[in-house]
Amino acid sequence: MKGNKKILVAIVLLLLVSVTFTTLAIYRSSANGTGTIKAAKWDVKVNGTAIESATMNFDISNITWTTHTGKNNTIAPGDSGTITIPVDASGSEVDVLLTAAIGSGASLPAGFTAEVTSGTAGVQTIEYGTTMTANVVVTVTWTGTIADETGKDTTDKAVNDTNLSIPVTLEARQKLATD
Repeated sequence: MKGNKKILVAIVLLLLVSVTFTTLAIYRSSANGTGTIKAAKWDVKVNGTAIESATMNFDISNITWTTHTGKNNTIAPGDSGTITIPVDASGSEVDVLLTAAIGSGASLPAGFTAEVTSGTAGVQTIEYGTTMTANVVVTVTWTGTIADETGKDTTDKAVNDTNLSIPVTLEARQKLATD
């Protein structure tokens, strides 16, 4: 009987261990998938031409004059006006940050200024979902008064009948959340 008890206890323990380990399970699942995303469009034009290849040449006829004393499409001391450069980002699907500046190759006489007066310090944002257009405005002024000193008059006369160069650099880039 003692041997039967030991065998019976062993069988019960074996069944108990077997039931315990078979009822505990580790669940595992896995899945694979693919997804697609679409990159936003980028299309910025300056005066109707893609910005990557845009070169806008402007001359006296592009200036909206506030005061104008020069004749025959010329500029003279005392003249001032603005040049408007249209930017169209309506083909873009992101906010656009425009930065405009007068380039370093300007050949301007003393008393002559050309500055970007649109935006803040030449920077403006075109927000996606708006009209997606902006104008970069350059103000040109050649000061001149009756009381001009002789040195300035000499400088003004030195540029008589020459072409003045006002290079404008325009950069458009996506406006980031950190800007």
